[in-house]
Amino acid sequence: MLKRIEHRGPDGMGLHQADRAIHGHVRLALVDLSDASSQPFIGRSSCLSFNGEIWNFKELRQELQNEGFAFKTSGDTEVLCALLERHGILCALKKLDGMFAFAWTDKDGQTWLARDSFGKVPLYVAKIGSAFYWASERKAFPKGMNPVSVPAGHAFNFQSCKWHKWYTLPDSKSISSFEVLSKLKAGVAKRMTADAPVCCLISGGLDSSLILSLAREHHSDLTAFTAVFDRHSEDAKSARRLCAELGVALVEVPITFDAKSIEEAMRCIEIPSKAQIEIAVLCLPLAREISRRGFKACLSGEAADELFGGYGTFCIKAASASDTEVKQLRRESLAKMARGNFIRCNKAFMSAGVECRLPFMEQDLVESVIQLGKHDSPAGKGLLKKASESVLPQWIIKRTKDTFQGGSGISDAIARQIANPIRYYNAEMKRMFGYLPKD
Repeated sequence: MLKRIEHRGPDGMGLHQADRAIHGHVRLALVDLSDASSQPFIGRSSCLSFNGEIWNFKELRQELQNEGFAFKTSGDTEVLCALLERHGILCALKKLDGMFAFAWTDKDGQTWLARDSFGKVPLYVAKIGSAFYWASERKAFPKGMNPVSVPAGHAFNFQSCKWHKWYTLPDSKSISSFEVLSKLKAGVAKRMTADAPVCCLISGGLDSSLILSLAREHHSDLTAFTAVFDRHSEDAKSARRLCAELGVALVEVPITFDAKSIEEAMRCIEIPSKAQIEIAVLCLPLAREISRRGFKACLSGEAADELFGGYGTFCIKAASASDTEVKQLRRESLAKMARGNFIRCNKAFMSAGVECRLPFMEQDLVESVIQLGKHDSPAGKGLLKKASESVLPQWIIKRTKDTFQGGSGISDAIARQIANPIRYYNAEMKRMFGYLPKD
């Protein structure tokens, strides 16, 4: 199973049996690059296999040190393991701010799976006879298995076979454009933290441009990467112009496609979604070039459209909807990302050993904007555009932006080659996996 997902962890591979559970892990080292943080991580009385990042691990570390814990590493893995041992899984999960999926076996031999509040990191589980299997990607499982996705904000106990919902969106909060920018700045700052090089993605639109501008405040020698299918597209021109104005080095990654690259995208992300597959066709060459140049993490503008109502479908529905209905649309968009955007984003970049980080998914920001009504957060990303005015030039804020795959020109190009892309993608997915994957 580990060999099938070794692309996710170029920096190490480990196995450990904890009671009846066999933990396996391939490592992408971003925080504490030493072998002391290798996984599976053996704590004082438990074993942890962990994907992702805990953004508030330094604060949690200090709390645990105040309670007498001594640490041998400088990373977040040991902190997470110690927190789980100290508070138990359901209490510990509520203290975490991060993007994560993990398996943990406690001192009593109880084994748990858990996924972060919004489902930013994939995790699957399957049961055959009396045995359970778990992994970060479907392709890790033996043939014949059809694993289910661990839902966002849930934990699963193997011994009791029970699901535990540990996260629920809090009550609605009001938020100003100034607060949006402040919370987003905090999200960028956290996600720039690493002991390995971090870069940015730029598409030429509002969302990625805002992230790039805020990241530029932290690193003057920042590098940005953009996927270029049509070098004369408005997206490509905008990416070049903004990077020139910011003094950011821009790497243009040329994109081509054929039947092989489309098949590679489908096999990589394991989602039968036209939009996600076509975005993955763009992202896979990006991931390879980012990795080739020595970067291990990138920042993306992903999720802004869902949070702030940027998509055409949302705008059309919101025009005649009540505030209650608009809030429901936002919540549905958030839940859908755990089954689509986040899965594609994680798997596409981890295919080359690169972690994709999402500042717009800053916990406090999401909880503040996801339940806003039409007036406080107008469709078409009105609130985000207002928040951007002190950071971005007006030409970026006002420019009309297509989807990533649409603006690049690749959707139209694929449609000219494949008569019915959706039917084709579904048929190929069934052929690859023996079933139609559903996250």
